[in-house]
Amino acid sequence: MLVKFFRHGKGSGAGPLNYLLGSDRQRADAKVLYGDPVMTEQLINATPFKQKYKSGVLSFTELADTFTDKQKMDIMQRFEKTLFAGLEPDQYDILWIEHSDKDKEPSTDNNGKVIEAREKSGRLELNFVIPCQELRSGKSLQPFFAGADLVRVNALKNIINHEYKLTNPDDPIRKRDINPYVNNAPRPSPFDVQHKDKNKKEDKEKDDEIIKNPTSHHLLKEAIDRKMLRLLDQGLINERFGVSYQLKRWGLTIERETKSSISVSHPNINKNIRLKGFVYEQDFNGMKAQPHIKEIYQDHFEQTASRQYQNDLNTWQTGMTKKEEYHQELYGDIKVPEPLVLETRAIPSNNQNQATESEIATPSPQRSYGPRP
Repeated sequence: MLVKFFRHGKGSGAGPLNYLLGSDRQRADAKVLYGDPVMTEQLINATPFKQKYKSGVLSFTELADTFTDKQKMDIMQRFEKTLFAGLEPDQYDILWIEHSDKDKEPSTDNNGKVIEAREKSGRLELNFVIPCQELRSGKSLQPFFAGADLVRVNALKNIINHEYKLTNPDDPIRKRDINPYVNNAPRPSPFDVQHKDKNKKEDKEKDDEIIKNPTSHHLLKEAIDRKMLRLLDQGLINERFGVSYQLKRWGLTIERETKSSISVSHPNINKNIRLKGFVYEQDFNGMKAQPHIKEIYQDHFEQTASRQYQNDLNTWQTGMTKKEEYHQELYGDIKVPEPLVLETRAIPSNNQNQATESEIATPSPQRSYGPRP
């Protein structure tokens, strides 16, 4: 599981709802798991603060149909508890929407002939939208500040990944030497960074020509990545300085270097190319990319998993205590609204179809979902 918060949140409530459910609220791969989209949109629109809502996603490598409804609800509840520690359910609103893009899985007969294409679930995404308003008082409510909340939220992520045996994004085995999915580029072609004959002379010459005279942004990026992987395999690059030197040698201009990426430009391409992956990171060490070294790191990661789990539990609990105190300081003096007193009236005895007095006095809720778990 990976937790991601989005930066936007200053527009109307229609923005996130249109994305998550479609402008007609009929997006095929979307399902409301908890909440009322109409209520959430109205609360966002009524919020007077600059930051009107906070949205994000719990993203999973695992397929949606590998989780039961009970498991999804447990993960959602624990995430809510982590964000809203010390608050009661009536003090905030949250909308949960599941995305699981469908893929067509071909079904074949004994001769390998495709006889049908069955629909299978895609990866699970649990999207959330939160109006930035405490509902009892109308005061501003900010569910997530990275400086104050990131450590606690990351601890919960690690706890859930460990307990459910989910893919851990921090696992060394998942660390990419090269990240081909940057800048919204198309998926790599068959001649990509995993090309089995990447060291063939003709392949090298083809990449040299692409870098010299690129015809598109993504083809140039793929060629750079392939050449860099060859150098890594040959042990010819061992630190970022060597990576930067090679990029300049190939006629590229380094525009920006960050902790996790390098951006370069080419005279024939009007957009910078962002290169991302272990090779381009600030603390890149070529020795760590060697298979036998990776195995050592992987063994250490697995051996320390239980100890790290206990550390994450302690970190999460300490953070929860602090967050509860913070919320109590802001909203602790806010009283629960008094229940609405409804008047009753006499029911005419001569009308058999008339509702009972108790039914009139206690109208049923009009929400389209179950009570908050």
